[in-house]
Amino acid sequence: MGNYFYDMVDSEEMSTFEYLPTIVDLLEKCKRDYADYPAISDKVTTYTYKELYDRVARRRAFINSMKLPEGSKIAVMARNDLDAMELLLAIATSGHTYIMLPNALGHEALVGISMKFGLAGMFVAEEFMTIAEGVACPIWPSSSIGDDMAEPAKVTKDTIAAIYFTGGTTGAPKGAVLTHGAMMRGAFNGVFQPGKVMHKRYIALLPLSHIFGSIKSFLACLYTGSVVYTCTDMRAAVGDIPVVKPHVLVLVPGLVEIIFNIAKLKGKGFLGDLETMIVGAAPVPPRLMKIADEMGICLCAGYGLTEAANLSFANCDTVSNPHSMGKVYPEQEYKVVNGELWIKGDNLMLGYYNDPEKTAEVMEDGWLKTGDLVEFDEDGYIYITGRIKNLIILANGENVSPEELEDLFYKEDCIRDCLVSEMEFNGNKVIGIEILPFMPACEGLSPEEIQGKMQEITDKINKTLPPYKRILKVVVRTEDFKRTGAMKIARN
Repeated sequence: MGNYFYDMVDSEEMSTFEYLPTIVDLLEKCKRDYADYPAISDKVTTYTYKELYDRVARRRAFINSMKLPEGSKIAVMARNDLDAMELLLAIATSGHTYIMLPNALGHEALVGISMKFGLAGMFVAEEFMTIAEGVACPIWPSSSIGDDMAEPAKVTKDTIAAIYFTGGTTGAPKGAVLTHGAMMRGAFNGVFQPGKVMHKRYIALLPLSHIFGSIKSFLACLYTGSVVYTCTDMRAAVGDIPVVKPHVLVLVPGLVEIIFNIAKLKGKGFLGDLETMIVGAAPVPPRLMKIADEMGICLCAGYGLTEAANLSFANCDTVSNPHSMGKVYPEQEYKVVNGELWIKGDNLMLGYYNDPEKTAEVMEDGWLKTGDLVEFDEDGYIYITGRIKNLIILANGENVSPEELEDLFYKEDCIRDCLVSEMEFNGNKVIGIEILPFMPACEGLSPEEIQGKMQEITDKINKTLPPYKRILKVVVRTEDFKRTGAMKIARN
């Protein structure tokens, strides 16, 4: 299985990479191999890898001056700026546990988190200071940095590095506890993409509070000696593409849609030097894969979970195999139990913070029960057919996977997004669908004609389905779905 990934990377470059077990090891590699290359930049200030290494050492000095117990939990509330990037590295290499907080959190949520996770302190950007007032732990400006430099702590692969919030599209957020080894396995997996991977340009569009943003558009970039541009405003940063001219973008499907729509208006030149899109966190409509191919961009789709340090499967053959999430990464195992995907490897979390019951629900004998229903083809490609928690249980006892039905609709070029759920119709519970049309494909049509078009598509799909799976209600949306921080549709 590993050959699929090792063979896609330029062989000369691949020979320079090996799995590094800790973030300390990653920083040492960066200093040794990439010292004079640019590392992080906000377009005004750019730090080389040597400068980044020294600044992280000064950040550690500040943290050490707080005299915190070893393994303390330290939160960061800031946008994807230079401070946040340096703090992620500094906290982990000081022997402490970092928690990158979503910017959307309010005061009450911050207070609750500070108590639930026993925070030893919180680095807060100036714009969020008002929200953080009264939090039950010390507050330090995110710009805090020491005058001296401190050596990294003696951490191992098994030292806890981070806690990431996870709740998916349903349920209350939980804290997934990840070790240095798990984070670095995810980062090493992030190295694999077609062709040459070293010294590329990225924009950190996805928040560092999201595992996909931390792993693939930050730590994996450092692995390859690439330069990462900050992103304090996602939509504004999309406009920076022709200025920064990134080679690679790490995205969710909603952002791909936005970028392609702008490129259609402004011309392909808007995309600059863009070579590759790494897209995950939600299903990628084949329509987007087709557009990427027409624009000469390699679009790779991926599958991962916060509980597994993000990257577990990847597909860089989306033109020929658009409906698969790809193949399993090296050094990871998988099996299918009653249709559910279970995975094992050194990328797995230790468990949910302070929640043994929830941990026991998803972990068994070293295996993580993903909750995803899957199928594999004879070549080892994985296909996600649904989520166990999302199954619709009909009155006759039949189970219906909404994702399986949604995938049929995503094949239609005139559908941007959709959501299948149980709905009321003529006093009965039926399977219904909400559809967000792709308006350029519906240009010139009235609302009634768009409704009719969506009904025609539904009727066509229904003919391929057994009676109990057929969709009996179609709702056409004129506004976007409510979405999570990762821009997934919020199912609840």
